[in-house]
Amino acid sequence: MSSWLELLKRDARGIGARWDAARWWLCCMAAVTLAVYWAGLDGPFLFDDPANLSVFRDWYHGRVDWRFAVFGRNDLLSARPVSMASFLLTVGIGGPGPMPYKLGNVLIHLACGLLAFRVLQRALSEDAALAARARLLAAIAVALWWLHPIQVSTVLYSVQRMAQLAALFALGSVLVYWVGRARLANGRARSATLLLFVAFPVSLVCGVLSKQSAAIAPLLCLVLELAYFRGPRPRAVKCFFALFLALPMAAASLALLWSPELLTRGYADWDFSLGQRLLTQARALTSYLGSLLWPRAEQMSLFGDDFALSTGLLSAPSPLPALLALATISGVVFALRRRAPSLFAGWFWFLAAHTVESSVLPLEMYYEHRNYLPSLGLGLALIGVLALLPKRASMGLRPLPLTLAAAGLCALLATSTWGRVQTWRSKQGIVSNALLHHPDSLRARQTQAFIDVSADRIDAALAQMAQMADGPIPRRRLLARIDSVSIACLGERDPDPALLKRALADAQPQITLDEVLVADLLAQATSVGRCPRITSERTIDTILSLLAAASKQPDTAEPKRQMRLIASLLLARAQRWPEAQQQAERAWAAQAPLETADILVRAYLANGDRDAAERTWRELQARVRPYDRAGQHLLGELRGLIEQH
Repeated sequence: MSSWLELLKRDARGIGARWDAARWWLCCMAAVTLAVYWAGLDGPFLFDDPANLSVFRDWYHGRVDWRFAVFGRNDLLSARPVSMASFLLTVGIGGPGPMPYKLGNVLIHLACGLLAFRVLQRALSEDAALAARARLLAAIAVALWWLHPIQVSTVLYSVQRMAQLAALFALGSVLVYWVGRARLANGRARSATLLLFVAFPVSLVCGVLSKQSAAIAPLLCLVLELAYFRGPRPRAVKCFFALFLALPMAAASLALLWSPELLTRGYADWDFSLGQRLLTQARALTSYLGSLLWPRAEQMSLFGDDFALSTGLLSAPSPLPALLALATISGVVFALRRRAPSLFAGWFWFLAAHTVESSVLPLEMYYEHRNYLPSLGLGLALIGVLALLPKRASMGLRPLPLTLAAAGLCALLATSTWGRVQTWRSKQGIVSNALLHHPDSLRARQTQAFIDVSADRIDAALAQMAQMADGPIPRRRLLARIDSVSIACLGERDPDPALLKRALADAQPQITLDEVLVADLLAQATSVGRCPRITSERTIDTILSLLAAASKQPDTAEPKRQMRLIASLLLARAQRWPEAQQQAERAWAAQAPLETADILVRAYLANGDRDAAERTWRELQARVRPYDRAGQHLLGELRGLIEQH
């Protein structure tokens, strides 16, 4: 009997040796994370989930080819085929409902954390002041990241798996670099070369084909290189950064110098300039910092359209305090880089990871999910601060007090995240919370109004729009007033046509996606005669007036092309074929939807120009892929119409 007890004790000691505090901590916190998010798995699809994921439901029911589901009609980069393939796998295993998507996102969240643990552990092992506790500190940083409430809007938002996969492959790329770098230092040049110049680019390409934000991986590697490695750089390291960082940056710079419109033409889609975006992003970064360092889950929101635009250094809201804060922190961190390399690495990881979505690219101003990968850097920076503690405070780095303090912080974060998960169990919960803390968000009010319309609460929906219809911002007045007309029509209230005329007084010089959405809703709401006084002719005139107000906006702007498509559809229904042809011609472009070619061919035929119809059909034929069933069907239908003429 005693021999059996000795064997059991020996086995227990062996398990204890293999399973240190870091592994136990990771396992426990992974279980807590899964438990916290479990309550949110029964939530619905949200907002643009259906638009992005409906193709997989069609594939599940045999209506589209798998290649169309993965690659779509876009080019390889825009299609994001790695993310699409993961969605396809999810539906193939669990069906097309929301729960399999959300569960898959939670599992990817855990996988990202495990990869991050490997990266942070190796980084902290190079920090002389923290190396002795590197594994435990890395595990704590990952747990805080797993449980932070800001991650809810990425993990439980099905389509944001794209951001997760980009982070997963970026972390994989950084880990590959780190292992290769270590092997170089150990004299294993051959395996290091394979990792740096074969495995790294493969992982990087997979990340970029998930979402383009993964392209920051080489910059993250540079941050770690500068933080932790001193002395001369090996030739392989210099070649690595020349190939994967310097060369792409030089190529991009030369391309922009040669054709600045590659960047600037994207701003034609928005109502802000490059300079205004850069000024505003400084404030956005400090806002993200506030949410990460002092998380108030109830004030976090999926709706960021109420984030005010900065138009100048001194104009309100001024970005100057944010710029000074970021510059000051960066300067202090740089000065401390030798004493606290992990603080340096974490802070500049945070900034570097924001360079794709929070810098010069013409994107919307503010989204929480942009912090998914950057927030890991902030966690590393906070751990790095411990290196600045005086020696007499080193007791705080002992496993027991460190674990107890981290457990308390994780408990607070888990409680906050659990509360936010409860909110995310319904669209109504998300919108109600947004309206409470972000009352100036037009999109939140629009979403609430559409919820009210679906529940036949027309007066409540109109009240939501009234909150914005008389506000101080012209674009919001325009959008709210047109939506008020559409909502009244959907409720069969027959609104006064003067409301549209009043709305058009605020018509803007640039059409954005917001105008396209309200125009599309107006076209749908007035299409079946619900509003006798808002005729199809008046709807057409409204949309043409919006286009006329934006006469100086380039026709290459995507929102303007979409608005022209709506106009051409309505003009075709009204049998105004010459005008329909004119609008469709100006909407027809490389990435135009199939409906544009459909209207254009029909307009050419109606106007007696068979040659132009034939030419457009051939352009469409060259664009439609063999596995695009809807596209092939349209080609056949249009071919028949052309033959009849």
